[in-house]
Amino acid sequence: MTADSSSLDHERRLAQIESTLPHLVTKADLHALEARLTRWIAGIGFGVVGTLIIVVGTSIAVLVDRFSG
Repeated sequence: MTADSSSLDHERRLAQIESTLPHLVTKADLHALEARLTRWIAGIGFGVVGTLIIVVGTSIAVLVDRFSG
């Protein structure tokens, strides 16, 4: 292996790395994703709690109506 072919190989590898870098995720990207996921999960949590309140309330109303008269 000559010095010329070795430097060409290094240049090719460096070019591949440099072409890949813009596509990698950054810390800022991860923090933004974390914030979006946190808001999404919180929204789901409120939806689940709201649904449970409605189901429990409706069940209690049905049971009271059935057994009261």
